[in-house]
Amino acid sequence: MYGARRRPLLGAFFSALTLAIACPPSARADPLPAGFVRLANIDQTIHQDIRYAGRENFLRRKVDGYDAPVCILTAQAARALSSVQKTMTAKGLTLVVFDCYRPARAVADMGRWTREGGPPDPQWYPTVERGDLIAKGYVGELSSHSRGSTVDLAIADPGKGSDVHPACGAPDVGTLDFGTGFDCFDPMSETAHRPLRAEAAANRKMLLAAMRTAGFRNYAREWWHFTLAKEPFPKQRFDFPVTAN
Repeated sequence: MYGARRRPLLGAFFSALTLAIACPPSARADPLPAGFVRLANIDQTIHQDIRYAGRENFLRRKVDGYDAPVCILTAQAARALSSVQKTMTAKGLTLVVFDCYRPARAVADMGRWTREGGPPDPQWYPTVERGDLIAKGYVGELSSHSRGSTVDLAIADPGKGSDVHPACGAPDVGTLDFGTGFDCFDPMSETAHRPLRAEAAANRKMLLAAMRTAGFRNYAREWWHFTLAKEPFPKQRFDFPVTAN
């Protein structure tokens, strides 16, 4: 009788062991915190050019916490951004995201780098000393990006290249003319800055209108920076790394 009962139990044990070996925890469960998604799992059509995972950014090096060039957002922000992409697609355009969720360790890394000091950088902060970037409001000691519902982005025309080469900010990535590149730490980057070329002003207006319709609010000092108005974690900052899986 004992042996008869034991055989089914042993069979169940070995079945469970086989399943555990075939499907290790890393493969069975996404390590992202509850409420977060990788943007590509919501909308693969949005172009990702995550600048802090490489060297083409104002630090000129990879930033702590960016282990992959991947956009991670809260599920609400990702779905709202996908609705904006549908609007752009109807116009023959596409969104390009430069930064999404930003780990708290990355924010701290930027702060430490800023406090090291140094002269202006003609590409990224042409009129400001590095040590003044926090005081001038260009680099934050805390960042809304760490709450997971803030995104930095632009619009591009996938059907043709761009001849726009901004004097300040990120190198050309085929985006429309916005007057400056991403992360140009200068008054020219203020959303409502004038004077501005007519085309650049129109493109900023188009991006602003589309993002507002989807429930995002703009940071007035950066035309590329938007936060979901009804963000799910308004008082919580996260520090998990940006990974591909």
